[in-house]
Amino acid sequence: MKRKTRSTILVLAVGTLFVTGITPVLLADEQCSQRSIAGDWGYTVTGTRLPVGPAASVGTVHFDRGGNLSGTQTLSIGGTIVQGEVLTGTISVNPDCTGSSVLTVSNTPFPRVAHLDVVWVNSSNEFLAIFADAGLILTVDGKRIHHGND
Repeated sequence: MKRKTRSTILVLAVGTLFVTGITPVLLADEQCSQRSIAGDWGYTVTGTRLPVGPAASVGTVHFDRGGNLSGTQTLSIGGTIVQGEVLTGTISVNPDCTGSSVLTVSNTPFPRVAHLDVVWVNSSNEFLAIFADAGLILTVDGKRIHHGND
């Protein structure tokens, strides 16, 4: 009996050490990935669109695990308000928590394609981005609404 009990305890101890030792490694690999950013996000954009002037928007966007995005926003540009702009596009994520996005904005008098450079912070629960297009001095601040169920 004692031998069986000791063997069981030893197996449990080794198993526990293995799981607790490998879990941080697995979690580190998942820190920034398509999976870690999947879900719904709220964001604001602020800055300047040259030569028009001040621009800002607020909206929601969904990132799926396949690297696709979709969303809607309200834009204020040079004092003109546009509600219901539609966003579609792609987003990529690197293991170092950087990434990029190409998005198309439609359902607007200002249709456009935008390129963004992105960084995820706060355990992939927030992102910061800058538009990487000439004539735009716009930054983005996004926060997770909830995780994706993809």
